[in-house]
Amino acid sequence: MAAIAPFRGFCYNLEEVHDLARVTIPPYDVISSDEQRAFHDGNPYNFIRLELGLTTPEDSAQNNPHTRAAAWIKQWTQQGILVRSPQPSIYRYELDYKTESEPVKTRRGFICALRLEDFSSGRVRPHEKTFQAAKDERLGLMVACNANLSPVFALYPDSGEQVYGALSGEAPVAPPVSFTDKTGMAHRFWPVTERLILDRVRELMGDKPIFIADGHHRYETALNYRNQLRKRYGGGNANASYEFIMVYLTDMNEPGLTILPTHRLLGNLGDRDCEQVMEKAKDLFHVERFQVQSGDRAVEWKKAIGAGGLRKEITLGVYCRKAACAYVLTAKKEEVSSLLARKDIAPALRTLDVVVLDQVLLREIFGLSEQFLADERNISFMHDFSGAVEAAMSDRFDAGFFINQTRIEQVREVADAGLIMPHKSTYFYPKVTSGLVINPLYPNEEIV
Repeated sequence: MAAIAPFRGFCYNLEEVHDLARVTIPPYDVISSDEQRAFHDGNPYNFIRLELGLTTPEDSAQNNPHTRAAAWIKQWTQQGILVRSPQPSIYRYELDYKTESEPVKTRRGFICALRLEDFSSGRVRPHEKTFQAAKDERLGLMVACNANLSPVFALYPDSGEQVYGALSGEAPVAPPVSFTDKTGMAHRFWPVTERLILDRVRELMGDKPIFIADGHHRYETALNYRNQLRKRYGGGNANASYEFIMVYLTDMNEPGLTILPTHRLLGNLGDRDCEQVMEKAKDLFHVERFQVQSGDRAVEWKKAIGAGGLRKEITLGVYCRKAACAYVLTAKKEEVSSLLARKDIAPALRTLDVVVLDQVLLREIFGLSEQFLADERNISFMHDFSGAVEAAMSDRFDAGFFINQTRIEQVREVADAGLIMPHKSTYFYPKVTSGLVINPLYPNEEIV
């Protein structure tokens, strides 16, 4: 089902740029304005100039972050800062990282070109909602640069690990690209050019659906870009470069795959009495109360939330600052499912902690409106449990709402059903680093 291919990417020239840790960056959508400035000031060849350039008061249609990104690409290729792979490659990529609760993990995957498919085909399956403003901005950058600057993060099912095994080969080979970034994550990168290996990987991937993990905006933007160029060039060449998108693929069964939860922190809750709200919640949840006055005292409470997740029960944590109390809410399955059915929530979504949090706890029990929850002055999001607890205990917020991570099988079930999860349902960690390779989209070139 998935048509993948090698491509001739542009990479940093290691003879000119000796330390990739100084020029690679996280994806654009997780970079703060302070980080954007720091990346820009830190190195003249930092990828931030391409992916998320600084704006100026003098910006115009002819001179703006997008046009400047295109100019940087042209200049850096002329200077030899960026060099193109002489042969079509699939880029094997391994990443060592840590999480709050786990030792070092290794996530294995590879970067390749993927034939663009409309979602209606079922070959490529989304699971999250997208926003038009973000797609419009990314399309402007793509049109200016004629390139995929960063890959979409996607998953494929492979219980036997055949694909990565074929790509890795039998004999271990030292990576030609290896570096440790400022967060301590270790990156290893191998361009694979052997035709027999590439053909075998493409064959193995041929019957596999693709599930978008992160980068829905980039994927839909690439569809729009493809459609524009089809109109311009007639759309008769199925192997034209713009018929493909650069993706990072990893096995859904990969032990190094991590999904982090997204906790909610709410302010401006007014005079709501937490004890009374929790009494109301007992119609739909089993409620357990914990006395939590400091971050250190939150250990047992956190364990109770996690234990519910291990049992695959819908389990939510609530911290009320004014009462200095914490609660664990375990959903009464039939009652909650019945309520969500009355709200016309599809069955595959009714088992998601994030849906029960948003639709049942926040809207039904706390009585919060869509408008209130959409206002960023009222709600913030964090992935780190300890940091979120500390924030919930501060004067900045009135309450914190804590969930277990969405499980990978839930992501697949939702995508298979053609459904879309609420915003902030999944956070695949770590995000895929930008700046490892660029996929040029020259209209006169083919990817085969």
